[in-house]
Amino acid sequence: MLNSLQKIKASSVLDDEDLASLQDLMPGLEKSIQSHTIYRTTTEALFSVLNDVKFPTAASKYHQAKREQLVMFENLVSLSFDYRTALIELDEVESKIANCKGFKLKKLEVRRDRLQFKLMWMRKDGQERIRELKMWAQIMQNLAKSDVFDLDNKDTDELKSFTIRYLLELPAACRAGNDVGGAVNIIAQARTGLVECERRNIKLPSHLVERSKRLLKGA
Repeated sequence: MLNSLQKIKASSVLDDEDLASLQDLMPGLEKSIQSHTIYRTTTEALFSVLNDVKFPTAASKYHQAKREQLVMFENLVSLSFDYRTALIELDEVESKIANCKGFKLKKLEVRRDRLQFKLMWMRKDGQERIRELKMWAQIMQNLAKSDVFDLDNKDTDELKSFTIRYLLELPAACRAGNDVGGAVNIIAQARTGLVECERRNIKLPSHLVERSKRLLKGA
């Protein structure tokens, strides 16, 4: 961060008064960078992503957490490729700087500084991705302890979770105004899920089943 302040000062983009203000702010900015959460917090993961309507069972939450973790890992691998490319670009720029002068040298120095700043943020990005990977691993571990379900095959328990989800959404669908297509989709999913769960003898929350059958009669 001190290096960043020096680069800003060298650019003359700020007058002396603003530069002094920025220098006073630097300790807080350094702390903000170190503590900044780029990706989701545990609260966001549990209540925004794995909410009880879209993922009403431990099994559905677990398999969605697995998906989220794998996407984050894929992005981390892609980040590693981008980081390696940026390092090569930095090496190229630094090798050219040694043999340049004048305006060309100044442009290369700006490019070098930009790459160094980019690499710093990419390292922070990587740290944050590791934090989220660990977060999803902990969430999956907690879910696996909370209930007994198939940890490997998502489809094993998917019908139950899907049906509960659409039964939960059914009251809102039956009151839908202009979104007729969305309402019809939820009603169809709820009706089909109920029938199939009964056929397979899959137990659903009785209060949801009773309420949903009343709603479906009028749908």
